[in-house]
Amino acid sequence: MTNFSPEHLRMESLEDLEEVVRQSEEALTLLGGVQSELAAVTGEGFGADGLARAVVDGVGRIQRITFEPRITRLDSHLIAEAATEAVRAAQEDAQRQNEELLRAATGGEPLTLDMDRARRQFEEIGEDLVRALRDLGDKA
Repeated sequence: MTNFSPEHLRMESLEDLEEVVRQSEEALTLLGGVQSELAAVTGEGFGADGLARAVVDGVGRIQRITFEPRITRLDSHLIAEAATEAVRAAQEDAQRQNEELLRAATGGEPLTLDMDRARRQFEEIGEDLVRALRDLGDKA
């Protein structure tokens, strides 16, 4: 993935604008391709030496918790700890998978899943592009 930063946006020609558009399209294509993979992520974790098992979706929401019958030999506090341990491990597993997918899609560059921040950044880029297009029109 290319290193595009709106803070360093300097468009002096139509070629510069075309490069920005190309980079933006490339980034959106890469992220769009990984979106379905992210939606399919499930994390799995265990507690109490495998007596408790948890499965979470890609954002960490619990999908399923199961217990081996032998867990009934433990008291309620240990069962609760086992379930908590399994859920935390499953959430960490899902997060690790998400990070691997995003790292692969971005060529190792950092990427945030903060959608509000991403939307603000796209809005800022759009505003910068409008200004740059206006400036190019004024120069023509």
